[in-house]
Amino acid sequence: MERKTNLTFTKEEIFIYLIYTVGIIGHLTSSLINYMKLLTPLTLLITGGVVLFSSLSKANKNFLAWIILTYITTFSLEVIGVKTGLIFGSYLYGDTLGLKFLDVPVIIGFNWTMVILGAILLSEIFLNKRVMIIISASLMATVFDFFMEPSAIKLGYWNWSDISVPLQNYLAWFFISMIFTILYFRMGIKLKSDLPIKFFATQFIFFIILFVFLR
Repeated sequence: MERKTNLTFTKEEIFIYLIYTVGIIGHLTSSLINYMKLLTPLTLLITGGVVLFSSLSKANKNFLAWIILTYITTFSLEVIGVKTGLIFGSYLYGDTLGLKFLDVPVIIGFNWTMVILGAILLSEIFLNKRVMIIISASLMATVFDFFMEPSAIKLGYWNWSDISVPLQNYLAWFFISMIFTILYFRMGIKLKSDLPIKFFATQFIFFIILFVFLR
């Protein structure tokens, strides 16, 4: 898939890089971390919203339908997961991610959706065969969660009943991501934008840095 390539940054990219650079500094500064936690749901909503809004004009008509379906389904799976422990394992959400519905932050399905989207588009750059893109995107989303988990727990995003994150969680991430990657192709989504890739990569780097340095 052809996408524009240039050496200049768009205003959306600059905004995202700036926000997450401030976020890294703030999360690693003891006097600022509580403010960063307070701003977390708003940050996810605004930065993800910027990416989504920018992408809508560069995608075909099924793109928005895929976004909505992925959000509703992943949010519903999170509700089932919290209530039963059957999908991801036994866990509860804290207050850091903001407004909740049925004990699940409303932002969580949106972030699921943007992570999967970024992983799909990034995989398409390096791979040609659809089956390999599906596997790659699912693995990327799962590895993203692996690096996010320790920081998410420390920052009060959620807490597990077990001492360590269960393998069940990562298997669920892999297969759920796979389902929506397959759906992405089945719906014939066409998106000519690399902004979701850059957003995914920025969040990934953010959590890797916190994984290494957050204490």
